[in-house]
Amino acid sequence: MAIATVTFRRCLVNASEAGSDEAQIGSRVFFDLNIGEQEFVDVYADVTQANREGDATLFVTPPRGYDGPLNLQVFQGLVEFYYRQATGGGPDGLGLMLQDWVVEQEMVVQFEV
Repeated sequence: MAIATVTFRRCLVNASEAGSDEAQIGSRVFFDLNIGEQEFVDVYADVTQANREGDATLFVTPPRGYDGPLNLQVFQGLVEFYYRQATGGGPDGLGLMLQDWVVEQEMVVQFEV
């Protein structure tokens, strides 16, 4: 089984291009993805959260810029972990106060594809 290495680079929080609007906070997590000999640079996944206090549920899209085999459930869990670490738990309660908030934080993880 192949091993995927994800190098998370940065997170753009509360961005309209990631789906932010009155109802939800949309963010975009950028990363590099290495699977075997293949390297995919500046791939991203969108993370959305309802714009309601107390609703910490995050929805993570499949990666954009890579369409090969992937353990999607593990990948989504790792994106959620990175997002919560990078944003200090997520933008719960921020609403639309901070738009296009960029968090530069590197984190490297590996998992089986």
